[in-house]
Amino acid sequence: MLSSSKKGRLTGSLLLALLLVSATACQGSKVSVQEIDGILYVTNPAEPTRPNMTVGLTELFRIGEDDMAGDEYIFTGIGGIATDADHRTFVQISREDIVRSYDSEGQYIRTIGRQGQGPGEMFYAQGVSLGPDGNLWVPSMGSARLVLFTPDGEFLKIIPFSMLPPLFIQTTSDGFMGIHVNQRLVTDEVVEIDYLLRRFNTEGDTLNTLFRRSVQLDITDLQLGGVAENIPLYTQDAEGRIWQCRPRTDIYQLNVFNIDGTLNMVVEKDVPLIPKSDQEIDEEREVVMRLIEQQAGGQLPPDFQLDYEPDPNRAFLGIPYHDPQGYLWAQVSREGTHDTNTFDLFDERGRFLQRIEIEGVNSPAFLQFIDDRLYLVEADPEGIPSVIAYQIDR
Repeated sequence: MLSSSKKGRLTGSLLLALLLVSATACQGSKVSVQEIDGILYVTNPAEPTRPNMTVGLTELFRIGEDDMAGDEYIFTGIGGIATDADHRTFVQISREDIVRSYDSEGQYIRTIGRQGQGPGEMFYAQGVSLGPDGNLWVPSMGSARLVLFTPDGEFLKIIPFSMLPPLFIQTTSDGFMGIHVNQRLVTDEVVEIDYLLRRFNTEGDTLNTLFRRSVQLDITDLQLGGVAENIPLYTQDAEGRIWQCRPRTDIYQLNVFNIDGTLNMVVEKDVPLIPKSDQEIDEEREVVMRLIEQQAGGQLPPDFQLDYEPDPNRAFLGIPYHDPQGYLWAQVSREGTHDTNTFDLFDERGRFLQRIEIEGVNSPAFLQFIDDRLYLVEADPEGIPSVIAYQIDR
């Protein structure tokens, strides 16, 4: 390190040389920021400003892999995961319309709710969230309501809706927000789906609509889960802004909304399209074929021809997640691999800071960040899922 006397002897030419070196190093990573009608448009280069980083995981527990552990540790299907301040894990079992709770080490505590349409019952439940009151909120799609329980399993109340209840609930300062899904028939073969991110008070009254997205699906796409696959993904930062990305698209764009629904910022990155490999396209066709075969009762006509053409390019963005330090992690595709363990890191101003690779994660069926933990859902060859909880080593 230079002493203060030596620092004082730096010549003007040396200072100029240092400035030129610094400027040259930054030329390849310049961020473009424009303000148009009060909205910031941030365009990032393909490469981040910091070196890439690998993050490790410390496994905390696994649930569902031990066949001898009992029925409480076997999942027929997982609709969502939530945790509370005591690190209890709540797993919504989609095919049984119940929620099971486990302690911080993955040990079974109790089963919450049951199937049905009465008090404390759920019908076609989909997901579980920790509500603004610290209780469990479960969307019951078949009975158009949210069913509320305490973390200890006591039924509290229902919040009815005139349409389907919202999905992917997140807490706000004055209530909660979630995705409403509406659909209407355009023709005999086409259905239009509206996705609306709405903000609600604690009684379920709509306060405002933050954004709306419409998608038209043909009947085949609808049957193959197109409604769920097109749901906009979002996360909320410490300032209350909502960061939203579009799944299943080759557009690399994050839209940032204020809590009143006005657009605050658009964040983009200058990246080339990533074409799917022949193997990926063939695998996608095989998955579609299996689903159609299942829906047909396990047997298709001998002359059946699959009328389905996968998108030629990979979707860029997956799950967005705000970590406890306030940075946004955006799940991204990488060329040459199927892995889903790579994330782009952005600061609160939308600047692309770093690319992060999570060690030990390949291609799980589902992953979810909660605070400083990562929950993975993996399926065995027979399709039976298990839950793995990790601490993220920063």
